[in-house]
Formats: sequence, C-alpha cells, structure tokens
Amino acid sequence: MKLTATSKWAKLDWGIIVCSAILILISLATLYSLELNQASPDYALLKHQALAAVIGAGLLIFLVFIDFRFFKDYAYFLYLLGCLMLVLVLIFGVKINNTTGWFSIANFTFQPVELFKIILIIALAKFYSSVRDVNDPWTLIKAVSFLVIPIVLVYLQPDLGSLIVLIVIWFSMLFVMKLRSLYIIFAIAGVIITSVFAWQFMLAPYQKERVSSFWSSFVNPAATSYHVQQSRIAIGSGRLWGRGLGLGTQSSLNFLPEQETDFIFAVISESLGFLGGSLVIIIYAFLLFRIINLTKKMKDEFATLLSVGIFSWFAFQGLANIAMNLGLAPVFGVPLPFLSYGGSSLLVGMIAIGLLESASLYSLWETEK
Repeated sequence: MKLTATSKWAKLDWGIIVCSAILILISLATLYSLELNQASPDYALLKHQALAAVIGAGLLIFLVFIDFRFFKDYAYFLYLLGCLMLVLVLIFGVKINNTTGWFSIANFTFQPVELFKIILIIALAKFYSSVRDVNDPWTLIKAVSFLVIPIVLVYLQPDLGSLIVLIVIWFSMLFVMKLRSLYIIFAIAGVIITSVFAWQFMLAPYQKERVSSFWSSFVNPAATSYHVQQSRIAIGSGRLWGRGLGLGTQSSLNFLPEQETDFIFAVISESLGFLGGSLVIIIYAFLLFRIINLTKKMKDEFATLLSVGIFSWFAFQGLANIAMNLGLAPVFGVPLPFLSYGGSSLLVGMIAIGLLESASLYSLWETEK
C-alpha cells in the first residue's frame, strides 16, 4: 500500500502521540503553578516550555512526512556533527549548575548532548543493521568506538546523568543483537571495573556525596541528601488528593531544589497527590508499552533498532528520575521526558516520537516503492 498524506494520519500510532501530549500539558500546568504565588510572575518557564512544545510539534509533523530511512543515509555524518557540537560546547558553551553543556543564543539555551542521544541511536541503528555478525571481535571494537568519544566529551562538561544515559542506550541496542553470553559477562565485568575506577579517580566530590548519601540513607534515613529529603516531604505532603496547583508549600516556598527539572515529579505529587503522581506513572508506562508494542511489529531492522534505542532512553530516564524523587536511586540529574522543564529535552523527545511514527509508517505500511 502506497502511503498518501491522508493515509499517513490514519496510520499513526495515536496512543504514543496522545500520551506524549498529555504529559506535556501536565508539565505546562505544573510550571504555571510554580509561579502562581510570586508577587510579579512573568511565567518565563511556562512561556519557554510552551514555545519548545509548539516547535517540537512542528518538527514531529514534519518528520511524519519524511521517510525515516533518509536519516540512515546520513547517520554517520550526523554522528560526526554531534561530536563536533560536543567539542564546541566545551569551548563556547555557558556553565549552568557547574556543567558547561549549553549554547546560549539571545535568551535561549540549547543543550547539544540531548540532541546527541537521538543521533547516537540513529548511528548505532545503522551500524548494527549493516553488520553480518555482531559477535565478531572487530565489529564489537567498532561498536565501542561509537561510545568512547562522546563519553569523554560529556565527562569533560561534566554531565554524569547524560553520560549514563548514553551508556544505557549503547548497551540496550547491543544486547538485542543476540550477543553471546561470554561477551555479556565481559561487558558486565567491564562496567564494574570502570565504575570502581570512576569512583576512585573521575567523580567529583559532590558526585560521590550524592551516591554515598543514597547508600547511607538505608542505614540512617537522616543521612539522606537535602534534595531527596525535600522531595520525599513534598510527595508525602500531597497525600491522596494533593494540595492543589500552586498550593504546595515545598514547591511554592522553594524548599524543593531543582523543582522544575530533576524534581518535577515531586511537585506534581505534592500538587495532585498520590492519584496525580500515579496517573503520571500510568500514562508514562502506557507510552512505553505502545513503543515496545510498535517495536515488535517493525519489519525493518533499522526501524526496530531505532525503536529499541528510543524505548531504552525513555524507559531509563523515566524510571531513574522517578526513583530519584522517591529516594530509591542516587541523584545524578536526568530529566523526566516530556515533563521536566528544558526546551532541549522536550524538543529532542518530540523529534524521537516523530522518528518513531515515521518508522512505523514506512516499515509497516508502505510495501511498494
């Protein structure tokens, strides 16, 4: 069946789009509530995020009308361009929260590592779909080379959260390629050895403190870091129904740090209660379910790998962020996709959805060239 403009809209996975849209609307409502009690609110966070959402929607629609295989042809060029951006941001970027990871133009900032997440997925999808035997040692060396350069560049920013996300994406896409058990054991051992080395020689003192306070909290809850303490208080104070938008004391009185980014789930739970927080988790889980269901139907290996990479990215960041808010994981700074404030994260997330929909359309429905 040859796809037409009209048939494309009918064949879209609207479950994915609707879930993403609902999460974005919840995010905008939450950002609005954070400034309600200010003397002279300018709603800057809301305006910037709303603008990013509008631009993201335009990009999503644009990508629906482009054959996703177009990006396969330019995957390695995009990878080199992404690495170049990571180099340039170290030279010309601005520092925010001790991380030199943003380009600043006028009143807008852009975080290139967010874009690099989808670029890495595209490059790896092309590489893995073009190799005959992923268990060939030389092939594995090539696969590792895709990760080494960006990991070094992101470490130099330093951005521990994004670094971990890139590693998770890389491992997830490799493991679906039927890797031999021996290599999996080697990979796990390599992660352990690298983690020990990083702890001793690479992590900054404040990063070590976040991890150590997390482990200490199981023995002595009072040792929990300030961020997590305030997050737990916010979530608990919301109880069943929540305090209402703009009425949460932890968020409105600024007791909760990074409330619009890392700890936005705590703000939502304080405002909308256990039911509101649960609703967010259910919607996000359904979004992931639709993505993995779509992945199983893909008839093109490049499309399948693209979908696996996006799923692992969204699943890890969502789980990690919510776990951080609940005190079930160390605070290492990853945004909650579609919910946390950040134009770069939202834009790239919507680009990913556009690529997913394009892969679905051209992999599942178009059979004649």
